[in-house]
Amino acid sequence: MNQDAAESVEVVQQRLRDFLAARTGDGNVTVTGLRRSGTGSSRENWPFDAGWVQDGHSVHRPLLLRRDPPSSVVDTGRTTEFALLKALEPTPVPAPVVHWLDDSGDELLRPSMVVDRHPGRAHRAVLRDKNPLGLTSTERTELARNLCDLLASVHAVDVDAAGLRDVLPGPQPDPATAELDRWERILTESEWEPQPTLRWTLRWLRDHVPPPPARHVLVHGDFRPANVLVHEGPVQALLDWELAHIGDPLDDLGWYCAPLYEREHFIPGSWEQAAFLRRYTELTGTPVDPDALLFWQMLAMFRLAVIALQAVRVFCAGESDRPAAPAAALTRRLASTVSETPERPSCVRPQPS
Repeated sequence: MNQDAAESVEVVQQRLRDFLAARTGDGNVTVTGLRRSGTGSSRENWPFDAGWVQDGHSVHRPLLLRRDPPSSVVDTGRTTEFALLKALEPTPVPAPVVHWLDDSGDELLRPSMVVDRHPGRAHRAVLRDKNPLGLTSTERTELARNLCDLLASVHAVDVDAAGLRDVLPGPQPDPATAELDRWERILTESEWEPQPTLRWTLRWLRDHVPPPPARHVLVHGDFRPANVLVHEGPVQALLDWELAHIGDPLDDLGWYCAPLYEREHFIPGSWEQAAFLRRYTELTGTPVDPDALLFWQMLAMFRLAVIALQAVRVFCAGESDRPAAPAAALTRRLASTVSETPERPSCVRPQPS
């Protein structure tokens, strides 16, 4: 089967109908409104409505097919993500409710899972003045505060009680070094030509690794407004768990507070970074060391640059139909940020003799 046929809505719809019929036991299951709503860098989203008969009763449900693209810049096993979302169902975290999994992709052409579809939209600029969701100024400020509360609830999950140690890789004794090692490997795999700025940044990060955290938490890995589904103000669901792991809570805080995201994640005059960090500490009891936060902020920007490089490689290799912007602007921004960052000796680990 050629790529165009494999990607057609008609083929995906027939595969999906057969898949659901096998799971529901209803050979007359209906699938309507199926469409591809866009291609992310790691997952495709296909919203649809399904209907079937169960125990003599008609069931109608809005669902979403989450499917791997031909090539992904995030290599996370679908089974792991499915098991994580199942484990989060009894917790207060509003994660998507998952139903069925095709981890091999034999039935749905590529590894996929089917989850509940909630009302609302996710938009990276939801807190900005352009206000794509049409919220009032008060609603936007309240949403910004609620995002802090949401992140605190993720970090409050009891990883042992939820069984997350059986789902996610065991936490590294030194999460910062483990993440650095991980993203250096991805950089090495992604650079088609030398990247001196990123290598220089990597050296800076190695020289500023903070001490391990007092406790390990569930880290979302990509926590930001773009991954929060909002309906008429309130948060409906926290999406995109592909990068989740057990690690340092400052991992998520550094990502959220990365300089590149400042205009998207905070509201000047009403909800700024200092207020976010203060509320987070009040909710979790976790103090935020500024030197450790600086490290995770710089690592966040390094990750973004590496992800951009990887997306360019995937597109140029013909493994994705999503055009990717060059990483040069990101690397320039990263170089500027690192060079302007004052040295903070307390953040530097003593080197072994």
